[in-house]
Amino acid sequence: MGVRPGQADRGGVMLTGMSSLTASIFAHELFLKRASLFRLGFSRRDISSAVAAGSILRVRKGWYTLPNTPSIAIESFRIGGRLTGLSAFKSYGFWTPSTAKLHVTVPRDARALRRPRDMYTRLEPRDRQHCTITWTDERAARDSECPWRTSVIDSLVHILRHEGRVSSIVCLDSALNAAMHGQPGIDEDDLDVIFARAPLFAQSWRAEVDGRSGAGGETVFRLNCTDAGIPFVPQPYVAGAGYLDGQIGPHTFVEIDGKLWHDSPEAHEVDVHRDAVVVSQHGAVLRFTYELIRYSWTLIEAAMLAAIEDDWKLNAPSQFPPFPWRPTAPRKPRPLRRARAARRNGRHSTA
Repeated sequence: MGVRPGQADRGGVMLTGMSSLTASIFAHELFLKRASLFRLGFSRRDISSAVAAGSILRVRKGWYTLPNTPSIAIESFRIGGRLTGLSAFKSYGFWTPSTAKLHVTVPRDARALRRPRDMYTRLEPRDRQHCTITWTDERAARDSECPWRTSVIDSLVHILRHEGRVSSIVCLDSALNAAMHGQPGIDEDDLDVIFARAPLFAQSWRAEVDGRSGAGGETVFRLNCTDAGIPFVPQPYVAGAGYLDGQIGPHTFVEIDGKLWHDSPEAHEVDVHRDAVVVSQHGAVLRFTYELIRYSWTLIEAAMLAAIEDDWKLNAPSQFPPFPWRPTAPRKPRPLRRARAARRNGRHSTA
């Protein structure tokens, strides 16, 4: 099985100068009942004094947490549920497509759901602009697992059921890649479990999952290439240059510049050096910026096809990784797939 988040993982929460009371809440996954605090030996005065001092927060009737608990965890718990889907997946530290909504799951028989920022007021229809609620959580899982977020596997199953092809594959790639580098994530056995619970329409996506991509943007780029009929191999290794983002021809490579890392002079110098190493071995590097990928895909596609055509005409020997694949006809979206994609693109961006 993939590497699991350890018991010390609390969504990035760190404690400094903690008291025995705050340490107890931290040790119990950030949320603890008043009755449980009593059983641990704390008095009503201990609890009320800690609340007055701001060292703990009351989030629902009889429930307490720490002030630096992630706001999305507090909001989901206050509603009466747990983070799931994209919200839970992001809380584990994975590269996650952006979403404007809080994704929360509650038990099928849940009652008295509260507003995410007001524990005294019932959930209102207007709150659906901020959060998406599914009634699928199991009480047994809530009692035995983390009280404020679903597991990585459950989060991925939720994503496959409710998000589109690209977002789902991005998340699966991200979790696979993390495990490959010894971090919490999933492996091939976990994929079996996940797709056994996934809907029928998502089953074909498994063949497109590839955990070699180092970032979500690389997965999106790879899937765009697939749809355009352009073969794309993630993370090819070139001696002297290291691992590149992708290979699209025998001598042709792609580098994808993200929004942050490639903006600094130091990073630019590293990129230029790596490109020079590839070119010195009779290779070519196509480097595309985040903005170009987002707004000028037609131009990128034309540039890649032209480079691939020139590459195959060259027909020269190479020390690069073998690359026998040639472009094929672009993927033709079915009408239903286009309609689904349009609806999902309206909900969140994968950029």
